[in-house]
Amino acid sequence: MTAEGFEQLRVNTITQQITFPSALDYVRFQLIATPMASLLGDRTDSERETAIRDIAIEAEALLDKDMLRDGRLSFPQQAYVASAVR
Repeated sequence: MTAEGFEQLRVNTITQQITFPSALDYVRFQLIATPMASLLGDRTDSERETAIRDIAIEAEALLDKDMLRDGRLSFPQQAYVASAVR
């Protein structure tokens, strides 16, 4: 950013706890509403839903049980936030 004329550059790491109603809802969101949707783009609706369900089941088996309380999926998510003055 400084190469583009910005000054007083600050980059902060922000962590927020993200919660989804279930692991299935998280997987569905990732595979329908993000660029990862292209991974299932050539499948029928039924095939896509089966794949999403299978991935969610496998993910739940691998996740730390503290992330899956009361059926919800909750985890910390980090983002880098930059601010500067031009």
